[in-house]
Amino acid sequence: MHVQKYFPNLEPGAFKRACGLLGIGSLMAFAAHSASASCTYTVDSEWSSGFTASVTIKNDTNAAISGWSVNWQYATNRSSGGWNANFSGSNPYTATNLNWNANLAVGQSVSFGIQGDKNGGSAERPTISGSVCSGGTTSSAPRSSSPSSQSNSSAPSALVIQESQSGFCRVDGTVDSNNEGYTGAGFANTNNAQGAAVVWAVESYNSGRQTLTFRFANGGTANRNGSLVVNGGAGGNYTVSLPSTGSWTAWQAVTLDVDLVQGNNILQLSATTAEGLPNIDSLIIPGSNVRTGNCGGVSSSSAPRSSSSSRPSSSAPSTKKFIGNITTSGAVRSDFANYWNQITGENEGKWGSVEGTRDVYNWGPVDRIYAYARQHNIPVKAHTFIWGAQYPSWVNNLSASETAAEIEEWIRDYCTRYPDTKYIDVVNEAVAGHQPAGYAQKAFGNNWIQRVFQLARQYCPNSVLILNDYNNIRWQHNEFIALAKAQGNYIDAVGLQAHELKGMSASDVKNAIDNIWNQVGKPIYISEYDIGDTNDQVQLQNFQAHFPVFWNHPHVMGITIWGYVNNRTWITGSGLISDSGTPRPAMTWLLNNYIKK
Repeated sequence: MHVQKYFPNLEPGAFKRACGLLGIGSLMAFAAHSASASCTYTVDSEWSSGFTASVTIKNDTNAAISGWSVNWQYATNRSSGGWNANFSGSNPYTATNLNWNANLAVGQSVSFGIQGDKNGGSAERPTISGSVCSGGTTSSAPRSSSPSSQSNSSAPSALVIQESQSGFCRVDGTVDSNNEGYTGAGFANTNNAQGAAVVWAVESYNSGRQTLTFRFANGGTANRNGSLVVNGGAGGNYTVSLPSTGSWTAWQAVTLDVDLVQGNNILQLSATTAEGLPNIDSLIIPGSNVRTGNCGGVSSSSAPRSSSSSRPSSSAPSTKKFIGNITTSGAVRSDFANYWNQITGENEGKWGSVEGTRDVYNWGPVDRIYAYARQHNIPVKAHTFIWGAQYPSWVNNLSASETAAEIEEWIRDYCTRYPDTKYIDVVNEAVAGHQPAGYAQKAFGNNWIQRVFQLARQYCPNSVLILNDYNNIRWQHNEFIALAKAQGNYIDAVGLQAHELKGMSASDVKNAIDNIWNQVGKPIYISEYDIGDTNDQVQLQNFQAHFPVFWNHPHVMGITIWGYVNNRTWITGSGLISDSGTPRPAMTWLLNNYIKK
């Protein structure tokens, strides 16, 4: 059941309170009226010139659906591409099933994506029609309606490879974030040179044709076409037409079919003109038979760097890692942005802190974090969606189905309130013997981690989704690797907490991080680093040993230090400054060598 379909005026989180007012019998009467599938159009994200949207078809019937076709039409918006469906028409548009998502069992749903241009208007929410639909429904961005906890997607969403993530091998240029409308951490901005390239690695479970979609922006007046070489030419050479999109913030999609081999495939898109490629935001491959591949053997930048670029670029390299920190005793200190360029709530954003009483949300402390972050233009990491500690105690009294519904509601409502969340510790400390969330396993079964990540992807589609765990550099190292590998492409990255590295050599730390990268193949975030020691020199020496390893490692995307004020975290002696702001030697060293650089 879609909440907004039946209760269009309710705020997120109010559905169950409405249930209590209407009564279960009334809800049953509403549900009984659904004689065919529900078709919902949702605006997932929008910017000044464009949008992305998704259409979800949910089988609310009492019989399986075999094949589907839906239609929609815009007033001023226009579609520029999509994924997970066959598309035809030019306003009105038609989308039909692919082979792998044609069949929907009772209660199942399938979604396909749309990318479009607003053409000077706002993002529209058209009615979806078709013989499979009981009647179109719409919802605003981000998603605020919640499918039943009993429904399951018929297949994983499309593989989306963004910059600085697994499967993104290199750009002959920079990763920038100065032109709005991009997804992920930014976009690939090649040098202005013929032959400048962007390279990806994709693993295919079988040989055959695959549809690739490149999302790009070309603010120049001329085409910046590319040549796509698959597996060094063994898989073919393809011309990719990349016309002007009118501005560097106007994003479009181009689609082509290529031949992939079973196993690892290297895809290199190279500029055929001296202007280089357009800005490339992402590579999208629909279906469930691909995942990110291995970039091993792909060299770093090979094209000469142009002395100047006709495209705007940020004043500092956007590939520079962030150095973040946490709130202090439930608040953001006024000096935070003087030192740190990423923020995590120490406790404020945990489920137990936000919803200690069922359906009563305490968003105030989290709102203050986001307000500060937006004011100072620094990203927020949500910590944490699901953890076996600091969750609401009332969850223990629920049935499995009730728990599943509450988990989905919690994730949905967080993402609805904070759609600009950059990073999320989706699941925390799930390694056996740490603090796995038994309530989530009760709700979803043994694949509970994947289901939680599916929900996070559904409701926070633009966030980096992280599997975070306790001290996997030093302890339970192999256990964490096995757990992370088992999640496949449900996770975007891994978080290494790094609390207890005192005395560990730089070489041992590097070897551990190398091993995690080599076996898991996902971007790495140092998520909770500290050195707890009241001896200034011990703390300094450990920072001097470990921090350069983090900073220089090519697959570590960012570093979050767990607290910076003395005696304000659970780790004794881990602070870097006094309450009055006097730095300890380790902080002075960080300021001189990293923070102020």
